[in-house]
Amino acid sequence: MTSLVSGRGNLRLVPGVALRPPRARRVLSLVERVELWAQRHRERRALMQAPDLLLKDLGLSRADAAREGDKPFWRG
Repeated sequence: MTSLVSGRGNLRLVPGVALRPPRARRVLSLVERVELWAQRHRERRALMQAPDLLLKDLGLSRADAAREGDKPFWRG
């Protein structure tokens, strides 16, 4: 679908934008949610305990690791 648009004294065709409703998010079961939270907790704890050399390899600073590690497990 194209639309006729005027601009700077001339007309041109531009592609139309199809607006769709937002995609439905998949509902997680309680078990899946608890597993996700446990995984986040483990990963953030490991990140906080990682040596500086490993953080450097990942492109993170100690402050980045601390900021991520201080997040509660339920926040993505």
